Amino acid sequence: MRAYDIEVDQQNAQHIIRLLKKMELRDRAFEIIRRNGHLVIPIKRDLSIAELTEISGSSSRAKVVEEEFMTSSQRPRDLREAIGRALPSDIADQLPRSYDVVGDIGILELNDELQAFSKIIANGLMNLNPHLRLVVREVEKTSGQYRTRGIEVIAGSGSTETVHFEFSSKFHLDVASVYFNPRLSHERMRVASQVMGGEVVVDMFAGVGTYSILIAKTQPRARVFSIDLNPAAYKYLQENIFVNKVADKVTPLLGDSREVASKLPGIADRVIMNLPSDSQTFLGAAAKFLRKSGGILHFYCFGSRSEELQNLSDSFQDEIESYGRRVASFSFLRAIKEVAPNRVQVALDAIIL
Repeated sequence: MRAYDIEVDQQNAQHIIRLLKKMELRDRAFEIIRRNGHLVIPIKRDLSIAELTEISGSSSRAKVVEEEFMTSSQRPRDLREAIGRALPSDIADQLPRSYDVVGDIGILELNDELQAFSKIIANGLMNLNPHLRLVVREVEKTSGQYRTRGIEVIAGSGSTETVHFEFSSKFHLDVASVYFNPRLSHERMRVASQVMGGEVVVDMFAGVGTYSILIAKTQPRARVFSIDLNPAAYKYLQENIFVNKVADKVTPLLGDSREVASKLPGIADRVIMNLPSDSQTFLGAAAKFLRKSGGILHFYCFGSRSEELQNLSDSFQDEIESYGRRVASFSFLRAIKEVAPNRVQVALDAIIL
């Protein structure tokens, strides 16, 4: 059966699929076609000029064509449905309810019992997400000074490098050598949308530039200093600054933020500390970065779900005072992500004097 569709290269496919879903245009009655590094995505009808403009503005490589499609069977709604009866029911009950998708790579966390069925699970994930090229499993949690996690390829082909799209930005990265968390996209936008024109921002643990580049594109009159200790992250940071055309707004710096703070004291109106595992030990550097007149500090840490947020804010306030600064007020204090049973990541925005 012939139908309208959008053809797009595989790197941009995830972004276009999400956009078509948001616009209620994707036609699930037909199967997505893969060919020659491209995906052909069926849509429900011909597009208006406004819709064409929005799609082409989102990706210049997307184009409308007409194609012969096979009628689709009912699409799976989740990973368990995608796998069907390939797993014993007691094993299927242990399937993860969530997973990460970074560009065209899926990342799974599997317990000991599930690891024996990793190939089946990975193929199910690719069936659920047709744009995926590679599926890996996490074999070691994020750790070390470079914030990397051990991974093992279990399905698909190609390298662990990918391109991830987030809002109006794209990020080149290698999931095996840099830290990247796709689940924090809305948190990054929450922070970026607060930045005012003329501000100087210090991103103390910039990684591949997610906060920094989004800030530069959201508020073009801001200036961002992006710091990271990991040479691999720094390489991708430089590349992402270039491909997102923000080289005049974002300055990449390789090194320890504590050492950089000694060279650039009192420069920042706003400081971002996205290192929840170890952020408290860097508060002295953050206090040094901020202007003497004060500024805003975006601080992240881990805590237990049962722990009172008031205890975390009290501890933060005591620590800041030990560096000769004080908290005027907290404008945001909330658990933003569950990272393990009874363990959450907390975001804290403080106005510092």
